[in-house]
Amino acid sequence: MEVLEQGRPDERARPSRRPLVAALVGLIALGIVASAVITGWRWWSQQAPRSYGLEISAVEVIGRASLTVEDGDSGWVGGLGTPGGAVAPAVWARLTVEGDPRASALVSPAPASPEVIVSAVVPTAIPAGQTVNADVVLAPSDCLTAGASPRELLVTSEGTVVPIAESVRDEVAQLMVRLCSAGGQAPVLEPTSALIDVFFRDRTLVITADVQSRAERVVLTPLDGTALRGLGAQDLDPPGDRSVRLRWLISPGEMSPNTSLTGRVQAYSIIDGTAFPWILVVPISRDVAVRTSTASLMPPRNDGVDLAEVAPRPSN
Repeated sequence: MEVLEQGRPDERARPSRRPLVAALVGLIALGIVASAVITGWRWWSQQAPRSYGLEISAVEVIGRASLTVEDGDSGWVGGLGTPGGAVAPAVWARLTVEGDPRASALVSPAPASPEVIVSAVVPTAIPAGQTVNADVVLAPSDCLTAGASPRELLVTSEGTVVPIAESVRDEVAQLMVRLCSAGGQAPVLEPTSALIDVFFRDRTLVITADVQSRAERVVLTPLDGTALRGLGAQDLDPPGDRSVRLRWLISPGEMSPNTSLTGRVQAYSIIDGTAFPWILVVPISRDVAVRTSTASLMPPRNDGVDLAEVAPRPSN
């Protein structure tokens, strides 16, 4: 059977270009896909560090500050504010706050914590999705732990803590270290004796300690703690090397068989008018002595006059 070939002779002899065209189209498509993937990855890498909610994203020091801490705002229960005639080591800082795209917020300084004291003149409004600078005053609350990362700096009007970027935590921690560096060394407390003094139902823990400091002035305040309530403050001016009695009222209702009494003392060392705060821990032995006489700690009652001598006598 004869097979008839159709078409022009030159078309039959020319090789087909369809595979080449298909390969070129495939390469172009692959290039477009790869370009889209790379572009998307670059966009995502730029967007990933950004916050999709309210967040403190940056901090900048803008100047020195003069801060007077009020009693109760030191970050420690039972702690006092800066002693009279002194100010806290502090700076003005500008916090960059990224707004939540979904809602606006009103932020203000967080309550003082063991890491940092935050103060501001007025609350700051953060419109939804916008970036706003909030100027605050920052000061350390304990120079012994100045390198600790702060847990909170700002809170919303509802009381929610504004998240803090990790880089901001590190910068604020280093800032507290620099502020405390001018304070030198912390005062040293060396306990020499401890006892529990009993007077009627009251039990008072009394620790006698030697104080060593080269500051111009030291103010010591026993802090509240588990089963303990600090009593009074002592102003040593000049401190030198002196002995002090530190007192805590014991709350038996807060104690359990496993309760370990720990005396914490807030110590301000004043240097050139700046009060540097230190939180000192005084360990207390479980076998602390107990006594029922207060004669050596308290002045004689009624100037030493026997009550029986001045009391009215009954008439017959």
